[in-house]
Amino acid sequence: MKAGAAALALLVLAGAGAFVFARPEEEDPPSPGAARAAEPVRRPAPRVTARSVMTHVRALQRVAARHDGNRAAGTPGARASVSYVAAKLRAAGYRVRLEPVRFASFDEEGRPRLRGGGVSAKRIGRLRTLAYSGSGRVRARVAPVDLDLSPGLLSGSDSGCERSDFARFPRGRIALIQRGECSLKSKVLGAQRAGASGVVILNGGQIGRRGVVSGTLGTPGARIPAVSVSYRAGAALSRARGPVSLAVRASSEWRTTDNVVADSPFGGGGGRVMLGGHLDSVAEGPGANDNASGAGTVLAIAEREAAEAPDSHRPLRVALWGAEELGLQGSRGHVQRLTESERREITAYVNLDMVGSANGGRFVYGSGQPAVGPLEAVARRVLDRRGKPARERPLGAGSDHTPFERAGVPVFGLFSGALELKSAEQSRDWGGRAGQPYDRCYHRRCDRAERIDRRTLDDLSRTAAAVVATALDPRKAGR
Repeated sequence: MKAGAAALALLVLAGAGAFVFARPEEEDPPSPGAARAAEPVRRPAPRVTARSVMTHVRALQRVAARHDGNRAAGTPGARASVSYVAAKLRAAGYRVRLEPVRFASFDEEGRPRLRGGGVSAKRIGRLRTLAYSGSGRVRARVAPVDLDLSPGLLSGSDSGCERSDFARFPRGRIALIQRGECSLKSKVLGAQRAGASGVVILNGGQIGRRGVVSGTLGTPGARIPAVSVSYRAGAALSRARGPVSLAVRASSEWRTTDNVVADSPFGGGGGRVMLGGHLDSVAEGPGANDNASGAGTVLAIAEREAAEAPDSHRPLRVALWGAEELGLQGSRGHVQRLTESERREITAYVNLDMVGSANGGRFVYGSGQPAVGPLEAVARRVLDRRGKPARERPLGAGSDHTPFERAGVPVFGLFSGALELKSAEQSRDWGGRAGQPYDRCYHRRCDRAERIDRRTLDDLSRTAAAVVATALDPRKAGR
């Protein structure tokens, strides 16, 4: 990594040096002809195509290959990804800053176990670790906490919701607490304060609340193991004879990653355009389509716009978000830090998340605000010209446009599809296989650069470039 970073730094410095001229040692001014010869020649702005985007996609896949096969938030792969995109944006002339993103991390490293007390494994049945449970193995007697196991229970139980529920709790025992009324986190932390060595949550017992609940404590903080069981298993454990063994293998902690936020070297007044996509992958794979394809398109557009240096345009802010896969943490944090005037200044946020699916579609989505209308019109016109008509999809809340939309910012996005099945009509419009997912490698190890569909990526990256050009300068709609 150190050698790679040093090489990258030398390349950036070399590129910058091409436009730096030493002051002449002689005191006489150079002739007009010599001055003209010394001026740097502006190169044509690079085109945004599948080829230019794939340069970045492959680079981010190499980053993943060097770091345990992924670029998940909080990992060395994520940090190396941040370094890569930040260097590219600085080389293009952007003013780059890193925004720290603090997020909760939970990894279960093995199946939970609960045995003993004279209760058979069959009676206990299935159990689940509560997300953000502490880790550990304990053996102790069970201590029921204000349970209500009466037949035909209709209302929820407030077991473990009051401090008084733990007033006489025997320290060191495993607390058996019923679901209901207050959060699972408050129940588990209440037991922890009372000296419990572990927690078992049984379901409430009402109709529809008898199976094993899949629950979360929301954030790290529990130091003791905590699991959930069915109402029937919990009732059996309340009558346990002797100690039981409870084991959870998991890690629960706060971690940090970064957003990369960059402001253009060009632009005047009239608001600001934002272009973004998430940079992190899931832990299962390198995330070529989800979302190196979107991040690579963001970089390619940023490089093109900076090369054109349109000072009459609105300024462009580029963002590569961290921890999107963990609940849009990076974009949420950014929007929360904006002042009201800064939010009003954003004329549009354009989101790119998965634009190269192997069996891809050409979807557009937007908030329906007046500012979005011209962007959608341009997107449809570009895709129509390419013989791949756009289809609208619901805005949804699954990507980084969501915090902006909820803050009242006009949003627009492009998407090539995930696990949904392509229809026969869509197959006729776009090609590909009907009845198959748009991207069968979504959130899997096989989400690699080789699987990206170049035609889909070319269509959507060119469309995104036209949309951003229009947002920056409405007079150039459809460029």
